[in-house]
Amino acid sequence: MNKPARFPSMTLAAEGPARFTAAEFLHMVEAGAFDDMSVELVEGELQRMPPAGNSHSRRHGSVAFRLMSAVGETMVRIEAGVRIDDDNIVGPDVALLTRVVAEDGPLPTDAIKLAIEVAESSIDRDLGVKRLLYAGAGIPNYWVVDGKRSVTHVFEQPVEGDYASLRLVPFGEALTIPGTDATITLD
Repeated sequence: MNKPARFPSMTLAAEGPARFTAAEFLHMVEAGAFDDMSVELVEGELQRMPPAGNSHSRRHGSVAFRLMSAVGETMVRIEAGVRIDDDNIVGPDVALLTRVVAEDGPLPTDAIKLAIEVAESSIDRDLGVKRLLYAGAGIPNYWVVDGKRSVTHVFEQPVEGDYASLRLVPFGEALTIPGTDATITLD
């Protein structure tokens, strides 16, 4: 009689989400598993990001363009993955680098001077879990461009897993680009 095949080396968890390591996640990315979607690895779990809307896309492009115009395009990355640790790979909308990174793959955290998230529908996530991940990784500066409130949340000085300093900069006021004398103004 036919019996169902059993694979003794495979065990399935009785409950709970599947967990992945950064290496497993990167292997899935390389294999094309997420070619039609934006996915991040947070605390070992896959988190699907909603597609960017028109307002987010416009503001994202504006932030990247202004930053590149001020510091040069070789030091700016757009939607590049950042490997925080073995359980977390996230992708800021824009990143300002401390040095040129030539190798392929996720950016190392020590190469990032500023991570920027453009928040239209993701404000809770960007001010919550992403802030803590970036601070915990020692990324010295983090901006959340809040389109709903027309302000930029400027976080600085990571200490013990969070940022010690927060300023709200209204759209239309100059933002000093960390490590430079240059400024940009967002709207």
